[in-house]
Amino acid sequence: MKDGAVELSVSFDQLFDWESIKFVSIKTFPNDPPWFPPTRHELTFGHHEEGIVEWFQFDYIEMGNYEVTEDFTVEAKLFGRKKIIGVFDPGTNLLKFNGLDYEPMAKTPTFIVKTSTNLESWKKVSSLEEVDNEYQWGQSMAVRLKLKPAEQQFFVIQVDED
Repeated sequence: MKDGAVELSVSFDQLFDWESIKFVSIKTFPNDPPWFPPTRHELTFGHHEEGIVEWFQFDYIEMGNYEVTEDFTVEAKLFGRKKIIGVFDPGTNLLKFNGLDYEPMAKTPTFIVKTSTNLESWKKVSSLEEVDNEYQWGQSMAVRLKLKPAEQQFFVIQVDED
């Protein structure tokens, strides 16, 4: 506990699924107008329509078809282009696609935090600080909450599976 806040490290342990992950480039690109903040490229596979890849690059979107050829390999055929092979490396947690590295971002599931001092009686914590809508897939996410000091407190996180 620091400054009246507890920080929990939560791993949602979600399975790798091309269709539920958005990939965001590590590299940033200048925006137009130039006083806007830099932008990143984004890739989605099957988010809006099964078998369709969408590649957002600054001010336009390229679309095409894709096929998962192995657990961590995807082949994308963008309209008007040749085939691009993307390989996700679970060790580095990065997708290599067309020469760029992309981080996998997943939607933060709905969850609640409960606390107990005796492991028998649990109360929902209502003082959670706002959490991001997305988190980096495969990485832990920090969840902060304000609590009154107690001798000993236990925490449980319940994830809504819907």
